[in-house]
Amino acid sequence: MAIVAHSDAATAQLQQTIAHIQSEIDLLREYRTRLTADVVTGKVDVRVAAKRLPAEAENLPPADDLPDDEDVPEEADDVVE
Repeated sequence: MAIVAHSDAATAQLQQTIAHIQSEIDLLREYRTRLTADVVTGKVDVRVAAKRLPAEAENLPPADDLPDDEDVPEEADDVVE
């Protein structure tokens, strides 16, 4: 019984850290989901940020195919940079 108590005490901080990190991961997943939904529904305009991505990105069109900054509508206030 003493071994179990000692083991529990020794790993308590580790368990607390694991729980905290898991909470952070859950929040990041929630943020990713929300950001994706906002981009898909047009609440966030990412065209300007997309122009700044490296050209090596395989699934993206070349930067020349993206609109220039002046082509972005003025109502697009939520630009992700």
